[in-house]
Amino acid sequence: GMATGADWMSAASSISMAGGLYLAGYGGRGYVLGWTGGYVLVAILLAPYLRKFGQFTVPDFLGTRYEGNAPRVIGVIVLFCASFTYIVSQAFGIGIITSRFLGIPFEAAIFAGLVGILVCSMLGGMRAVTWTQVAQYIILIIAYLVPVVWLSTVNYGIPIPELTYGQALREIANFEKTLGVVKPHVAAFVDAKGQFSWTEFHNFWALVLCLMVGTASLPHILMRYFTTPNVRDARASVAWSIFFIFLLYFTAPAYAAFAKLEVYQNGIGQPIASLPAWVQNWSQVGGLLTIKDANADGIVQLAEFTINQDIIVLSMPEIAGLPYVISGLVAAGGLAAALSTADGLLLAIANAISHDIYYKII
Repeated sequence: GMATGADWMSAASSISMAGGLYLAGYGGRGYVLGWTGGYVLVAILLAPYLRKFGQFTVPDFLGTRYEGNAPRVIGVIVLFCASFTYIVSQAFGIGIITSRFLGIPFEAAIFAGLVGILVCSMLGGMRAVTWTQVAQYIILIIAYLVPVVWLSTVNYGIPIPELTYGQALREIANFEKTLGVVKPHVAAFVDAKGQFSWTEFHNFWALVLCLMVGTASLPHILMRYFTTPNVRDARASVAWSIFFIFLLYFTAPAYAAFAKLEVYQNGIGQPIASLPAWVQNWSQVGGLLTIKDANADGIVQLAEFTINQDIIVLSMPEIAGLPYVISGLVAAGGLAAALSTADGLLLAIANAISHDIYYKII
């Protein structure tokens, strides 16, 4: 369950999801619901039956079920397209982390991260990658929870951020009234005029459905359930993986709320000349944070402050003034998430080449 959780909770979940909630507000819940709901589909419709079928890979299943190499080849092609695209996104996340904390150019940082992925993957097979991912999950979940638990305790006296970020949302709403935010994040399914919109409603649930189906068909996740001893263990593994994923996903909205509140308190309305060091540090990483003094008043206005969703989680400890060791811990967690997913993807591609193409076809 831990290994599957680490396999799934990629750079997207650990680094970018809270950033998406930061930018989209309630509309960003579609990602949380869709990705979590995908695992419900896996548990009910896929994992037990794949294990019961007794094959080793998804193309293996297709080739046996539909009797021929053509379905197997189609499965391999789909697996390659999905896995390669997903590896690219992991490499991007690794590049952000490595560039910021090693102080090297973004392009070089991506290659440094790829070397780390290959080292993790090539030293062993599925068993080695599984235990590596267990360790990576422990690192990433501790790294994700520590900053928000810290802020929840300091700001509201309760070390459970899921119970306190509602107060942060109320403070954000007050800030947005004074800042003149046109579309505040206090209502869902509304248009620019603040009216209920069927288009927004349909788009939201279409996003949830697509993410559920996409999650349920990820090859490196489905491959996990071929390795359990029996069908019962496959079901139990899905249940445990949902629990371990829940720990992060249930905390992501709190992360987004605390990050936005810290930006409003410590960044917006401050003199540009006296901005803290984190602004300078993160503005040097791939142009992911920019401040433009459009009206030349020397004060940071909300419209002049642009931050990419991919650095919200990584920069939040610095924004909140937490000790630098916490920033390093969060970076280690993001790196563990990206590496663990990339390991699983490379393993899926390697199995497709060696088992499905070479062994079964050639």
